[in-house]
Amino acid sequence: MAPWLVSLAVFGAGAISLDGMERAMAVGAFSASCLGALLAISQLRRSYSSMRGWMGERESALSTFADDRAAAVARQFQWAVEELVSVRAELRRADGLRVGAEQRAASTAAEARRDAEDLRVAREKLQALDPSELDLLREKLQQVQQAFQDEERDRRNSERRARAAEQRVADLTRTLRLVANTVSSSGDAVAARAVPTGPLVLDWTLEYDGTAHSLRLRSTSADNRPSRARILDATGRPVAESANGRPRRPAQLVLRIPQSVAAAVESGDWSAFRLEVEVDDVWLGAVLVDRAQPVVDTDVMQPRAFRVVS
Repeated sequence: MAPWLVSLAVFGAGAISLDGMERAMAVGAFSASCLGALLAISQLRRSYSSMRGWMGERESALSTFADDRAAAVARQFQWAVEELVSVRAELRRADGLRVGAEQRAASTAAEARRDAEDLRVAREKLQALDPSELDLLREKLQQVQQAFQDEERDRRNSERRARAAEQRVADLTRTLRLVANTVSSSGDAVAARAVPTGPLVLDWTLEYDGTAHSLRLRSTSADNRPSRARILDATGRPVAESANGRPRRPAQLVLRIPQSVAAAVESGDWSAFRLEVEVDDVWLGAVLVDRAQPVVDTDVMQPRAFRVVS
């Protein structure tokens, strides 16, 4: 601004003091200087305003950047603190595991020392024993094993004898009942009934309904009508048994049998099983009729089931 003021002062003084053509030139220069000063002042103001706006924006941007940096530093500090806390917790946990491991190692070492001491004492005792005493201990052990085997064999023999005695008692009971009925009755039909000398012969039909096998039994003797039937394995354990209730057909008995029994029925090999029937509350042995042609019972056929008969 100083050069413009100096120019205006010089040209204004010339316009006042000079005459003629010099005054006109001084007045023109003074006017031009005024106009240039005004333009310079407006440019200066505009530049100042623009600079002030730019500085404000720059200051705002720097403030935002500083806030972001401060927030990032705060988050990093928080993460560092949390990481430190977790590391300390892991360290405490590791210390606890270490203490537990040391205790277990100490107890294991103590047990190992005790076992080693026991082993040493046992070795000393074995070394102190006379070979004849060792042989005596071996003989006693063998005697105990032999006694156990003999006891097991005697138990099995006793079971077989008990089963045989039970069968004999059942046969004797049936014989006594039949004899009593024969003596007390005067009718020929009752007197004609005798004690069966062999196993009861049964007619049979093997049925299959798609899920399981069934064995239908019918007595071939009109005098002996069994009320129940059962199949036992080689050890005397029941494998299949007819229902205890009143059958729909009194002259027939139906047993639900497993696949192994069905195979024995079809092949005729009863070496692994035994068939028994109950007649007058007494269990008697029974056998199946050996026939070459199959028998089909059409009364029990169902439209949704089928049956294999042998």
